[in-house]
Amino acid sequence: MTEAAKSGSVKERKNESSPGRQAVNSEQETTMTSPYLDYASHWCFALRTLMGYPAYAPPFHTIAWCSSAPRNIFEALELTRIAADKGCDFVHASFSLDTDEPLGVSLAVRRREGIEWIPDVRLYAADDRAPIELLAADRRWLIGPRLFLTSAKLPPKARRAPGEAIAWRRWRHAVATTTLPKLEGSVWVPPGGALADAIPHERIKVAA
Repeated sequence: MTEAAKSGSVKERKNESSPGRQAVNSEQETTMTSPYLDYASHWCFALRTLMGYPAYAPPFHTIAWCSSAPRNIFEALELTRIAADKGCDFVHASFSLDTDEPLGVSLAVRRREGIEWIPDVRLYAADDRAPIELLAADRRWLIGPRLFLTSAKLPPKARRAPGEAIAWRRWRHAVATTTLPKLEGSVWVPPGGALADAIPHERIKVAA
């Protein structure tokens, strides 16, 4: 594990035996006292579609959208471990229970040497029809032609502020005007848990 001081990224060594660790605890059930799960999933699904990813996982699914409370650079290690076990890049939206929209978006990106955590990326859209992209300090991230998370040069500086406003407006509008479909394979990982501890969404109940 290494910490990159300039970018604030965290890298976690990949587990070479990760396919054997992807089991989901399909028998366990749990109860939540808040509808947070559906609420956060709705925002994540809206971002996924606005970025140009299919509504249902394609073959060789390589990107996952997830949510949790805000993560500092050390707490992000949990997510990088789950990303390594799952073999996916993560687009992570952070929430708190007292806000009505995400606090921010971060990435966990697979690299040759491990998983890199890229915090606080900014949403960007060139116009009202363009896919939403994610801007880091030195690169922009987008869904490539083969549905892989791909990096490219940043857009011109003069376009970034208007593009960020467009992207956030479209994200809010998508959540307000769409409903969350039933998503097969969605899971909840308990705080501090691993992918093997994940519980399918359909086995989670919300207390009245």
